[in-house]
Amino acid sequence: MLRTVFAGEAGVNMGDQPLTYARAADLPLFQNPPVTDVSIAVQFRGPQIRAVDLGGLRSRLVDRYPQVEEAPPLSRQIEQFNRTPRLGIEFEFLDRPPLPMVILRSDDGSRLVQIQGDRFACAWRKVPSGTYPRYSELREEFLKNVQIFDSFVTDMKLGHIAVTQAEVSYINDIEYEGERPDAIYRAAPKWVIEAPGNPRLASVSLAQHLTFTNDDSVEYARLHVLSEPIIEATSPTIRVSLVYRGEPYERGGSTPGLAPLMRFIDDGHDHIVRAFAANTTEHAQKAWGRIQ
Repeated sequence: MLRTVFAGEAGVNMGDQPLTYARAADLPLFQNPPVTDVSIAVQFRGPQIRAVDLGGLRSRLVDRYPQVEEAPPLSRQIEQFNRTPRLGIEFEFLDRPPLPMVILRSDDGSRLVQIQGDRFACAWRKVPSGTYPRYSELREEFLKNVQIFDSFVTDMKLGHIAVTQAEVSYINDIEYEGERPDAIYRAAPKWVIEAPGNPRLASVSLAQHLTFTNDDSVEYARLHVLSEPIIEATSPTIRVSLVYRGEPYERGGSTPGLAPLMRFIDDGHDHIVRAFAANTTEHAQKAWGRIQ
C-alpha cells in the first residue's frame, strides 16, 4: 500500500510534526568508528520527473553541492514481506527512457545527493581529509534536503511523493592484524571440502538477516548484516555492511507524514549501531575508542 508522505493532497502539515532526534542513552558510541560510507534514502512513486526538470532542483542545492555527474539508475531494492502473495511476473511499461541518476557532490566530494525517477538519497563518503560527522548531522542534512526536494516537486507540479520503502545503510572497512574484528566469525563452522588438489579455505563471508514486526505482528523492516573480506585490499580488510530497509508507515500503523518516516530512519540507525557492536570484538571496539 502506498502512502503519500509529504505536503499536498494528503493534507500533511510538516511544520506541525516533531522532527527532532534524541540519541538513546545506552546506544554504543565510538570516538573513531571505521565508517567509510553512510546513506539515508527513500524509494517512491508518484512524481513524473524528467531530466530537464532536475536543473531546477540543482539550483536549490548548488550552494552546498556544486559538482554534478550522471550515473545509471540503481535498481529497486524492495523488501518483500509475508503478506498477500504476488503471483506471476511483474512488468513495468515506461513512456520515456528511465531517468539517469543525477549525483550532486560537495566541493570535497564527501557529501552527496542522489536523485533518480524513483529514489532520493543523501550520502556521506569518507575522503582522506575527512572524519565521520556523526549521524545527527547526516540526519539533519537529509531532512533539509528531502524537504527541498518535496518543495521542488510541489512547485513544479510534478505530482505527489508516495514513499514505498526507506533505508539506512552503513559500510565499515576494517583493516586488521591477527584476530578478525567480526565477532561472529569465531562461531562460524570451518567447513572442510574434500576435493582433488586439497583446496584450502581462502576466506569466509557471513550474513545475517533480521525481520522486524510491529505490535500487530505485521512485518515492516529488515536488517541485513554482512561481513566479508575485501579480496583486492593490500592488507587484511573486512567490510562490515549493515542495511536497514522497509516500509516506514507499517512500523506503528502511522498515518503519512515526515515525522513517522524520520522515526523509522532513527530506528534503523539505532538497530545498525547495536548490531555493529554485537558483531565486532571488544578488542576491535577498544581500538575505535568505544566510550559507552
